[in-house]
Amino acid sequence: MYLFIFRYIINFFIIDFMGVSTSKRPPIYRCFTETTFMDNAKIIVYKNPFYHVYQINADTPNEYFVIDTKKQYTIDTVPISPFNREKSGIDNIINYQNHYIGNNSNAGALIDHLPLSEHGYVFEIDSQNYGIIISYHFTDWYDNQNLYIEKSLVYNAVSMFTLIDNLEYIDFQFSGSHYKITRQVIEENYPDYEIIKTNDIVNQDNFYHYVEQKMYDNDFIVEMFSLFEKNKT
Repeated sequence: MYLFIFRYIINFFIIDFMGVSTSKRPPIYRCFTETTFMDNAKIIVYKNPFYHVYQINADTPNEYFVIDTKKQYTIDTVPISPFNREKSGIDNIINYQNHYIGNNSNAGALIDHLPLSEHGYVFEIDSQNYGIIISYHFTDWYDNQNLYIEKSLVYNAVSMFTLIDNLEYIDFQFSGSHYKITRQVIEENYPDYEIIKTNDIVNQDNFYHYVEQKMYDNDFIVEMFSLFEKNKT
């Protein structure tokens, strides 16, 4: 009898876990829930006896879930990002690493997984000068909460230079203005850039610590964004 009840309860947890994994939602069966804010990110942690679930950037368009089956994280160590890390984090965008910008489908897939792509965009490749021009369908800089656009452009630039070997410049275009940055400027001014990638191998841990986590440092973002060459279109 007790064994039957135990198996019955376990089945509920298994079904719930399948829903959490496939639908990216909080677990229904949990014994502990805590909400906290870290670096302006709302984090909700749900715990049950078998695994923990972290809801990062809760109730925002960049919400994502970390399912911690090994219970290896705490509220202070779970990987966080101001962006949707399942989409834009190094663990995913590493799949679009390429030697050449001429691979249009790969470049498009990379841009599609980076921040600001949610607003729509078109891009073209300058094969003669090894550059990419991205025109975003985004015009309202007044709704730029917590430097989200500046963070996105800094993150996108570092990501693209890291993952596309022969990319020399990126021109981010918006209605009325565009922002250009070169590989040389990033390599010479971005702190610890040289340890993000060595011998064509991207160090994902270093990328997370020195790129993704740095996006929460607003003073750093302002400093890095000042390196972009701004022009009117």
